[in-house]
Amino acid sequence: MSIFVTAFLAQSLGRRDDAKLLSDVGSELRLVACSVTSARTSSLRNVELVSNIINGLPPDVHVLLLVSDRAAFTKSAENRRVTFVEMPPQSDISIWPQDPFVVVQGDAVTKLVTPCSFNREDDEQMPRQLASLLKLEVVQSELHFEGGNIVCGEDAVFIGFDAIHRNARLLELSADEVTKRFTKLFRRRVVVVGESRQSIRHIDLIVTPLSHQRIAVADSRAGAELAAEAVRQEPALVQKFERQCEKDFFGVDGVVELLDRDGNTIKRPTVVGQTAAAVASSLRLAPDLEAIARQLSGAGYKVVRIPALIPDQEQHVDKQADVLPQYPFLSYGNVLTELRQNQPTVYLPQYGFGKLDNAAQSVWQKMGFQVKPLAGFSTSAMYGGAMRCCTKVLLRN
Repeated sequence: MSIFVTAFLAQSLGRRDDAKLLSDVGSELRLVACSVTSARTSSLRNVELVSNIINGLPPDVHVLLLVSDRAAFTKSAENRRVTFVEMPPQSDISIWPQDPFVVVQGDAVTKLVTPCSFNREDDEQMPRQLASLLKLEVVQSELHFEGGNIVCGEDAVFIGFDAIHRNARLLELSADEVTKRFTKLFRRRVVVVGESRQSIRHIDLIVTPLSHQRIAVADSRAGAELAAEAVRQEPALVQKFERQCEKDFFGVDGVVELLDRDGNTIKRPTVVGQTAAAVASSLRLAPDLEAIARQLSGAGYKVVRIPALIPDQEQHVDKQADVLPQYPFLSYGNVLTELRQNQPTVYLPQYGFGKLDNAAQSVWQKMGFQVKPLAGFSTSAMYGGAMRCCTKVLLRN
């Protein structure tokens, strides 16, 4: 077993339960989990993307790789910084380990907390398999939540409006009582993001806690302006990006369609010519994001805006449903950050849309971050997720 996993076990064995929700802001990353879907059972083949993530993270970060098809990997595929975690036979998992649980951690104890129910493929088995390896307790909460709709800063946990009001409806409680229960569960002050039904399902695509009372909020107006400028000035490059999204969708040039697990045909989505529609959608969503920025500014946070290009969310894929994706959601806030050797560092997804990729890097650099770009996220973004969605942090220094 890896020295990092052994160290995690040692850190987790203690008597005093002082665990609170693990922050998205903090010291060096040590242990993360990713998941790989089987090329034999899934249309979304993410082995190459996970390889990019593993190679893009520092060599002292250990990766627990959840796999439902271990036989697809040779023994040589395992190395000192990767530990395979086999899912039960015939299990069908997604590429989103972020959602089915959260990590609560203290000086002496670590637990994995799951929602009262989680109905996406067999992802509810992920925390059990990780806990079995790491000898951790899994605690099932009475509350309904998804990890992607919760982000955690230094002083507070941010939870999307829909999570609060879904629990209020299902548990027949007031919104204030639900907020108190989340506060008790996570042992952190709760800030509810938004004041009405969410136009974007998971806030980790649009809200990124930073250190020193700063928070980044996606700016779809700026993203739309950049994309529209690219369409005018660099139409060939935009079309190249669109074609690349279509080409990479199945990961193999010769594959033009597949059957899903229910026997339905999945074809390559049409992306070419759709950037203009994504620009229009981003402009429609801009007032919602501006309202969130104002709300967080009013709560005392210094808000930084990061460009984003957001396709129509009414037609975009819902991770809970078998809906064909169309245009990718270009989020530059769905990231991992750490303080490494006193240098703020961000692991930033790249999609291949040069003007937006470059603009986002510039914003992060101006905030004082060392930017570590990670390529290959256009396909996962077509399903509505990026770096944080694909990578669950389990331990920081």
